[in-house]
Amino acid sequence: MLEIIEIITDERQQITRNNVVDLFRQSQAKDIKNKFGELLIYLEKFSRKLKIKEDAFLLLDDLVLHDLVKEDIILTRSPTAQTFTCSIFIIDIIDGTIAKTNTED
Repeated sequence: MLEIIEIITDERQQITRNNVVDLFRQSQAKDIKNKFGELLIYLEKFSRKLKIKEDAFLLLDDLVLHDLVKEDIILTRSPTAQTFTCSIFIIDIIDGTIAKTNTED
């Protein structure tokens, strides 16, 4: 998942948590294929131990909580000022994270 985050944050801006999880799970949804289908990381075949979407979200949350992945949370107030909208974007991985995790395997 870290490699996926590194690649897509280098190529695109405003990557959502859903985008990361869909790419990690290689979702075949039409909008995902249209948006990310040309990326080599999307086309790459690898064995996945996390097949359930909720498990992939838990893995992403764990990476954020352990300060391996940077995220940005943006709260936007509605024009009526009665509600807020929360948007969470994955920004990047912390420098040296992939090297560190490869040595701990």
